[in-house]
Amino acid sequence: MLYVPEPSYEDYTTYKIKKGDTLINVAQNLGIEPTLLRTYHNKFCPSIKDLIEADFPYHLEYVILPPVQVELTDDEKEKDRKKIHQGDGPFSLSLTNAQINNTYSVLYTIENGDVTTTIKQQINVKWKARSENNFYFFEVDRVGPTYINDTVTNTMVTEIAEKAAAALYPLLVVVDETGKWVYINNFAQIEERWTAAKKEISKYYKGNKVEKYFAIYDKNLENSDTLYISLSKDWFLNAFFNQIHIEYPSSLSIQKEIDFPLMAKSDHLNYTVNQKLDDHFDIDNFLVLNINGKLNDERSKTDFERELNLPVKEYSEQKVAGDYRAKYFLNPLKHMPEAIFISCTLALDTPQKYTVTISNLNDKEEMNTKPKPELFFDVITPKKKWWQF
Repeated sequence: MLYVPEPSYEDYTTYKIKKGDTLINVAQNLGIEPTLLRTYHNKFCPSIKDLIEADFPYHLEYVILPPVQVELTDDEKEKDRKKIHQGDGPFSLSLTNAQINNTYSVLYTIENGDVTTTIKQQINVKWKARSENNFYFFEVDRVGPTYINDTVTNTMVTEIAEKAAAALYPLLVVVDETGKWVYINNFAQIEERWTAAKKEISKYYKGNKVEKYFAIYDKNLENSDTLYISLSKDWFLNAFFNQIHIEYPSSLSIQKEIDFPLMAKSDHLNYTVNQKLDDHFDIDNFLVLNINGKLNDERSKTDFERELNLPVKEYSEQKVAGDYRAKYFLNPLKHMPEAIFISCTLALDTPQKYTVTISNLNDKEEMNTKPKPELFFDVITPKKKWWQF
């Protein structure tokens, strides 16, 4: 007959209970959650009479301790990094499992020579649906006030600007298979919100400045195409939906041309970049994508300083140097950003630089490997616009 020994406290790491000990103070002294201590003890204690309920039974001599969780150092984590895929084949970043509902902290830093301006805000991005022709729909909404140089400004101009901007959100952003945003799908709702916002603003503010502001927004919201063009310089949309969801070759690296907005009154800057995935997860198990390159723009130094969108030959044809650096930390299951850092520079007489820093505030989100069911709903199918040819 097979002999099975009786379970014993000697088989576990234990704590000897002293007079006056309670579940709460023992757990606090040991740095263990009381519920975890109770659950682990109750799972392995030899007798049912030794189960811990609200507190220790009066007769209990020992409490069984859960094993110590050893926190690895960064060096140990670095040695333990795993490859993002096996073999030497291509690797695809996909939007298939991009069902997120994340709130991001967003910081813009604009450096104009020695003058630095910061803009802080929070933006929520929520996955809504996928169409049958593989367009993805994300709701992008602003959360709370915008801080300029760490201050919520209360001037008339900024208050009007906040009320007007609020009419734009939430945006229903259409994203193609590559992760590039291509359309805004809820123009009718935005138009209705703007009409209501104008009435509300007009109750409290009058004058030429207000009318001038209304004229700008009316022009931007003339139709869905003018809305798209007005948002084409939006830093967050261009950073977050930046055409990174593609198939990468075995080298995990591609050369490409990209454009990115820098100055409000000029066209996007063009860069020649190398876009490369790290072949290992980082120490926090995120996918890491680096994009680095140089300015490749036909405009001269004078064109930029005069904020001209097209090169003009009468001026000096001195070329301008500039750098583009971006780093994406992506959720390994959803392939969506957990953090983004982008830096753009222009080497003018007054150097221009801005950075975009985006970080997920839901950093404790549980990574669920089971994708949510796909949702399909009736959408306005985005057609290719004249500016996309």
